[in-house]
Amino acid sequence: MFFCGTCSVMSEKQRSAELPVVWVLLVCAVSLVYANVEEDEAVCTPQHVHIAYGDALDRMVIVWATRGNCTTLLEFGTSPWQLDQHAAGTSVEFWEQNFRGLHIIHLVELTDLAASATYFYRPISNNIGKGPFYFKTPRTDLGWSPEFLVFGDLGVHTQTIPTLVEEALKGEYTALLHIGDLAYNLKDGDGLIGDQFMQLIEPVAAYLPYMTAPGNHEIDSDTFTHYAHRFSMPQSPWPMSVNKLWYSFDVGPVHFVSYSSEVFFTLEGSLVQKQFDWLVADLKKANAQRNERPWVIAFGHRPMYCSANDGDDCTKNDSLVRTGLEDVFYHFGVDIVLQGHEHNYERLYPVYKGVVVATNYTNPPAPVQIISGAAGSKHGIDRFQPPPQPDWSAVRVDNTSLNSYGRLHVINSTHVYWEQRSIFDGAVLDELWIVQHRHGRFQLDDLPHNVSQEIGQNLVTYGGVSGFLDEEDSEQNKEELVNSDKSRRIAIGVSFAVLFTMLVVVAVVTKACRRKQYTTVRRWEAMDLDYGKKLFTAGKDEDDDLEKDFEIDMGNGNLQSRKLLSVLNNK
Repeated sequence: MFFCGTCSVMSEKQRSAELPVVWVLLVCAVSLVYANVEEDEAVCTPQHVHIAYGDALDRMVIVWATRGNCTTLLEFGTSPWQLDQHAAGTSVEFWEQNFRGLHIIHLVELTDLAASATYFYRPISNNIGKGPFYFKTPRTDLGWSPEFLVFGDLGVHTQTIPTLVEEALKGEYTALLHIGDLAYNLKDGDGLIGDQFMQLIEPVAAYLPYMTAPGNHEIDSDTFTHYAHRFSMPQSPWPMSVNKLWYSFDVGPVHFVSYSSEVFFTLEGSLVQKQFDWLVADLKKANAQRNERPWVIAFGHRPMYCSANDGDDCTKNDSLVRTGLEDVFYHFGVDIVLQGHEHNYERLYPVYKGVVVATNYTNPPAPVQIISGAAGSKHGIDRFQPPPQPDWSAVRVDNTSLNSYGRLHVINSTHVYWEQRSIFDGAVLDELWIVQHRHGRFQLDDLPHNVSQEIGQNLVTYGGVSGFLDEEDSEQNKEELVNSDKSRRIAIGVSFAVLFTMLVVVAVVTKACRRKQYTTVRRWEAMDLDYGKKLFTAGKDEDDDLEKDFEIDMGNGNLQSRKLLSVLNNK
């Protein structure tokens, strides 16, 4: 009994002694779990969330970044309380010019989405999620009126983003169009400025498809590396290739074309031709569907024309962008061209080859060009050239345009409404109705004679060509072209053969004639007696004692002497 009691007492003492150890182990385990969770949260929390259209309207691409190498998963569904669908994705490491930025970029593409449906989604990395966010897929029919927010040259110093957030939350807009120059610059601070910008734009770009075009501040030593990794656009691999920074997409009655104006300013000259070939093919396809989707709207960074007082490419008559794009946009009937780069706002009359072809916007016979590059950058405003402004410049706003953006509302197949709006009190800086009942290719033959003449005169003055070399039938008539080429080759070959034969004949005849010729020297002799007509003697050219007064007969020696003729003439 004593023994058992002693054992019982010892057991209680042992248990009392072991209790703190258990608690310590439990606390350590919990702390370790929390430490791991905190570490995951620090390196795996999704950041910089933004979306873009995929290759079709039933696809959406979601991109985010993490500091650590974490997993890539997306939860989504049609209710914020029931994200019951999952999609895995891919990720890439990104270190180039990004030593201090987030190094892992994640991408998930959702497919087979229902039209005109709202989806909620939550990006997850290592079980650490963010959101939910949401987006709405576009309608697939053509009978609706999409509306877009348009802006260019938006940096971390802007005051515009809060207004864009307010606009996005209204639920009225279909997508964002950012026409170049992001962050100023994505690579600055070894990627920190890029991270700051992506965090600022997330409250807009996580809800509306963020469709972009590269600007000069994305070039990054001709690599476009930050732009190519941080964004994914339709019809391009990811990370995007410098050989394919252009794409198109359809929304409602509009075919959008995003092009790169930067191909004209990189050291890789082949990019100009690659983009040109793609533009031609894409716009041909768009024109073939013009009855169904009438509007064609292009957007890119650097303008073809501008009247800024800064000597940029768009101020020059030999503008590289104008030379490279104006004819193809005119030929294929692009309705509207949206541009940035100049930190101001400018609207042009319909213009071609520097000539105003209309002073209104009802059935404009050339593309309507708009420059909206004043969303806000650290460089401030770009002033305009002093008056008078060019004939093709309809509206110019510089001072009050800083921190402004555009609204593009495609009403129907014939009407588009545009306005440029300041973030300050929502002041409307410019508004415009574009009415087009004649969608399709523009043609010089449709212009008044005096306008066509002026275009021709400008071509003489400034150089260039009129119109566009249409290669539309090159594939259809390939056999005909090949046969024609063979015929030309044969004709050229025969011509060369005949020419060669004639040259040989001429050479032989010339050589034969030269053999018959010999040189005769005529020595003039002073005679006291009249010997009739013989006033000179013929001799060989080997004579060494020829006097200064002599003639050389290149014939057969029977020609009369010039001295004899002169004597006879003096008589």
